[in-house]
Amino acid sequence: MSQFVLALTGPPGAGKTSVGSQVAKRLARCAALDADAVKHMIVSGFYTDASMPEGGGFTEWELLGDSIGVLAANFADKGCDVVISGYIDEAAWAKIEAHISITHRILLLPELDMVIARDSRRPTETTMGEASVRKHYDVFMTKSFYRGFQRLDTTKQQLEESASHVLALLERDGDQP
Repeated sequence: MSQFVLALTGPPGAGKTSVGSQVAKRLARCAALDADAVKHMIVSGFYTDASMPEGGGFTEWELLGDSIGVLAANFADKGCDVVISGYIDEAAWAKIEAHISITHRILLLPELDMVIARDSRRPTETTMGEASVRKHYDVFMTKSFYRGFQRLDTTKQQLEESASHVLALLERDGDQP
């Protein structure tokens, strides 16, 4: 089996963190890196470029990617497969790949109505709201960067089915026993 680094992304409510965690748990030696957990390490709030305070040439998206990239490389150096899950922008992906090569890219993309419904069932503090979900969904549908990701429609799948589907894709590529 060859070692791999799997990137799972998609709009809010797509199941990125849940599926990533389930995939990692089914593997013998795997680290699950949740981009949201790293974002929340910036306790003063995660700024977008336009709202970022003055100073420094490093945007917080770049900081996020750099941090995840270092973590992923450290786990991979110790023989772990790595699953990176989360909503991450293109600048962050570039920073991740400055440290480690992503071998598999999967975009979890259920139908929009399902994503809105899933988001509405989240705890209040993590709900994005319909307008924000629609905006994020549009990014994944239209940005050319995400064309390089395998799309996986999880609309009618439960968590276990989605994780099994991801593992089947890895197995098909020869990276999962």
